[in-house]
Amino acid sequence: MWRRRSRRRDPRDINSRVINPVTRGETWHRPARTGYPDPVKMLGYVWPVVEDLRATPRAEWPSPDALAEALAEQAEYFEEAGWDDFALRTHLEVLEFRRESGDAGKLREVLTPLRANLMRQQRYEEALPVAVEELEVAWQVAVPGDYSTERANVARYWVTDLLGKLGRHEEAARNAAAAIEELRDQGPIEHASPPGYRLAHAHSEHADRLEVLGEFERAADARAESVTIWRLHAADSPLNCYLELEELSRLQLRLGRFEESRATAVESVEVLRRGAEGDDWHLKTLHAGAVHNHGNRLHALGLDEEAVAAAQDAVTCYRTLAAQAERRAVAMKMELHVSLALVSLGSRLHDVRRLDEALAASDEALEIASRYDDRELGRKELARAWHNRASLLLSFGSWPDAVEAAAKGVELYQRTEDKAMARNTFALASARCGALDEALEASLSSVADYREWAARDPYTYTRLLADALTDHAIIRSLRSERAEAEGAIGESLVLHQELAAAHPGRCQRELDRARSVADHLPAR
Repeated sequence: MWRRRSRRRDPRDINSRVINPVTRGETWHRPARTGYPDPVKMLGYVWPVVEDLRATPRAEWPSPDALAEALAEQAEYFEEAGWDDFALRTHLEVLEFRRESGDAGKLREVLTPLRANLMRQQRYEEALPVAVEELEVAWQVAVPGDYSTERANVARYWVTDLLGKLGRHEEAARNAAAAIEELRDQGPIEHASPPGYRLAHAHSEHADRLEVLGEFERAADARAESVTIWRLHAADSPLNCYLELEELSRLQLRLGRFEESRATAVESVEVLRRGAEGDDWHLKTLHAGAVHNHGNRLHALGLDEEAVAAAQDAVTCYRTLAAQAERRAVAMKMELHVSLALVSLGSRLHDVRRLDEALAASDEALEIASRYDDRELGRKELARAWHNRASLLLSFGSWPDAVEAAAKGVELYQRTEDKAMARNTFALASARCGALDEALEASLSSVADYREWAARDPYTYTRLLADALTDHAIIRSLRSERAEAEGAIGESLVLHQELAAAHPGRCQRELDRARSVADHLPAR
């Protein structure tokens, strides 16, 4: 009878685990995920084979791989049943057989599911050495032009991914760069995507890793390499081209390359517009989203009038799609996108002080979103609409209505960042209504949140912190707390001046508002 040896080694090493075969009795009372084919039913066919082979001398097996192959099949059904722990133990048993055989191809076949299993269980420290070995073995058996080379490319990606998950970002960036060098020398691979696609994705992955390290110039260069490739494939893959152009535009904006960012954003929308000229519904919806995003990007660039025009185009695109939708579920989704686009339009009209038009857009957005307030997506858009309306009502001087609208935004928003924004609006509206204690509590909460987030991510949150400090100064002033008001507006001015120096087109308006608040503080 064949018996498994017991080994005692370092338990942190996947190759040093004591093999502990799964027994049928362990599975009897374990609930299983259902599927097709039924994994428990299929295990009923595999168990007798495994048990029979275990009870048979190895020399009498029908082939040297008989038990390993049966165990590999058993591991698949364990995973389909949702029993990753049983599958892991079984993969490890197969791994020992494959190491004994010395067959690199068969060793790769078990390393891949073993790595995937550990990743599903978020056991990343254990998964990394498996992924590294998977990569090494995959290149040993790779044949140029054969799909085995694509498996090696994929194995390289998983090493990068795991290094990132473990916070080893410099190593992840180096590994992503190594993938690019490997792909440059590869020709077409049978049954795989064209070589350009793989190389473009590798440049994109490298850019992602460089961004995590804060190396934004190098990340932009990597995005530009990816964009250069996707432009050649824009007709066949407009979505990939669009997405990479959007990422490049975002980076250019961050780096202060405003004209480049605008040109890249315009190109990204044009790529999807051409792709949406046919009958592909998905591309048409993506194009509408691209137009909407373009309005937000133009706003971020400080091009307010152009942003209004793009926001109006987005509303028109979504109205057309909602009218053309054949299924009710699709029509509902498009109508909610109309609501989203109207909220953005209201904000852009607010920026240029077209307040009556902004309020009309806000009213319609609320009306649409309210039809679907029993659905999660409807509540999400309703939260945006109420908060947008609160901001508009502040400009109209309708303080009580602004308090009510902002409170609904706070209640409906789910994300912490959104709640902080709505809470800040609620604080300012409450202060204008004379509810000064409630206003101070809400304002302090928002400022604290933004201060914490700005310390972690200055680019994203410094402007929001500066705006919240301006509002906090107003609230302190209304409470006759002159010293606290001066402290808040002083900090706000410093932050706004730094922001406006880097991007006057986008940030000058907020700086002017902060200066106005400082000028109108009551005398001591």
